[in-house]
Amino acid sequence: MSALDSIRTRPAVATVVFGVLLVVAAMVVPVSYQRVVGQDVALTFAGKGIGRQEIGAIARELKGALGSDGVMVDASTVEQGTQFVLRATSPQRSGARAQRVAGEFARGLAAKGYSASFQVTPHRERVRYPAAAYAWDQIIHISVDGKSAAQLEQDIQSRLSEAGLPDAQVSVTDRPEGGREIQLKVEREAVGDGSTAPPEPMPQVVLTKDGAPLSGGEGLSVKIRKMKINDAVTLVVEVTSNDKTAKAEVPNSQSMSDADLAGAITAQLKRAGLDTRVTVVNGKVQVEPVK
Repeated sequence: MSALDSIRTRPAVATVVFGVLLVVAAMVVPVSYQRVVGQDVALTFAGKGIGRQEIGAIARELKGALGSDGVMVDASTVEQGTQFVLRATSPQRSGARAQRVAGEFARGLAAKGYSASFQVTPHRERVRYPAAAYAWDQIIHISVDGKSAAQLEQDIQSRLSEAGLPDAQVSVTDRPEGGREIQLKVEREAVGDGSTAPPEPMPQVVLTKDGAPLSGGEGLSVKIRKMKINDAVTLVVEVTSNDKTAKAEVPNSQSMSDADLAGAITAQLKRAGLDTRVTVVNGKVQVEPVK
C-alpha cells in the first residue's frame, strides 16, 4: 500500500538541478502509462414521438456542444417505449467542463418533455513516452487566484481525477491564524515483494498565484509501503519535508502494537533529521509535520 500526502508550493534550486540531471538520464527510458485525453459522455433519453429525424438532430446538437468527432446511437426497448443512448467523446480533458455541458444538454431535453440522464467518465489511452515526457505530463498547475477553500479543493480533486487518480482524497481548509492547509491522499495496493514493482505514477501538484508558483509554504510528502514475504511484513515509510528526505524501515511490523510501531517510525525519522508527529491506528500510519 502506498499513500501520498503532499503539496508542492516552493520549487527549490536543488530540486531543479536534480530534475535536469534526471531528465538527461531518463530521456532513453520509455515508460508506459495511461493518460486522460478526453471525456466519454453517455446521454440516455426517452420520450414520445422520437423518430429518425429527431434522433439525428439531437445527435448533431450533442456533437457540436461537446466538440466531438462523432456520436454513436444505441436503441433499446423498455417498458415506457424506446430508449436511446448517445455516446460521444469530448476532446476536453476537464471532467467538470464535460459534466456542465452534458448537464445543460440533458436539462434542455427535459424541458422539451423527454426523460434524460447522463454519465461522464474519463477517456484514457495508453501511451509510451520517455520518462521525462511522462514526468512533464504529470505536473499539474492549479491557480489559487480568487478561489475559496471549497473551490480550490474541488479544482484539485477534478484535476487529479483527469490525471488518472479519481479516488484521491483532497482537503483544503483555512487556518484560523491565516493561510491554508492542503492535504492530498492516494492509496494503492499491489501484489509482490516490492523489489520489482514499477513506481506508482503520482502527478506533482504546483499551486500558482498571479501565474507564478507559490513560495514560502511548507510541504510534506509521505509514501508508505508494506512488503510481505512469507508471514513477515516490513513497513517502509519515506518522508520528504522541505527538500529533506528520510526513511524508516520496520521489519516484522505485523507483530507490533500501534504505539510501538509509531515509536519505531518516529525514532528512525528523527535520527535522519526529521521531526514529525507519527500516529498509528489499527495499523494505519499517519505522519504530520510538527507545528
